Amino acid sequence: MVAIKKSTSDRRRKKKIHIAFCAIIFMIGYYFLEIVSKIFEIPFGNIPYVLLGCSLMGASSVYAGYLIRILYFSKKKKRTRHFYLKDNKDDIELK
Repeated sequence: MVAIKKSTSDRRRKKKIHIAFCAIIFMIGYYFLEIVSKIFEIPFGNIPYVLLGCSLMGASSVYAGYLIRILYFSKKKKRTRHFYLKDNKDDIELK
């Protein structure tokens, strides 16, 4: 297989799409937490919907925060100047 290198703009665009999906999942979690869990006649009671809503909101917000940190607050690698020591053959004594 031939490995295709993706450009940074493609990767940034893909991360932005993932952040949008996280926002949608967060809204679904909010819907379960605030609206579905307050309905009185729902199957399985309120607790599974509260847990599902909280876990969806928490997981999506953590992943979105991670993606935002990578996308906008990443540390740039510092380039170091490589230098080589000169070899003075006069100073080296072989015994």
